[in-house]
Amino acid sequence: MIPSEAEATLDIRALPDENISAFYDMMRKVINDPAVEIVPDSRNQRPGAAPSRIDSDAYHSIEAAYKKIYGVVTLPYMSTGATDMAFLRAKGVQCYGIGAMGDEEDAGKGFGAHSDQERILEEAVYKHVQFFWEAVTSIAAKH
Repeated sequence: MIPSEAEATLDIRALPDENISAFYDMMRKVINDPAVEIVPDSRNQRPGAAPSRIDSDAYHSIEAAYKKIYGVVTLPYMSTGATDMAFLRAKGVQCYGIGAMGDEEDAGKGFGAHSDQERILEEAVYKHVQFFWEAVTSIAAKH
């Protein structure tokens, strides 16, 4: 039996400055079927905004703190998770998500972020406090 109708929900993770209306228009063009209706979900809409800069004083302070405390270089990336920083970015605030170091064995054990086994190593708590101290005092000294 062929069903008379079907429904699908897509979890779209747009770039911070993506023109979502243009994205839906492009989907309609690609699908190219008048029987398919695209209905955007208007709940929890995040405003579009430019990504945060990686040449700001704040970014350079964060970069230096990572190098000093963890001995690593900073690699910017965009996570697929949602954040309230989108609302601040829309108002021109430069925002950077940072996290504590993790145990490389955690993912294989199912101890990921927001899981019922989410955890942080004791050593990571102390290092993260040191990191924040370095980053915040550096940012404050520049302003």
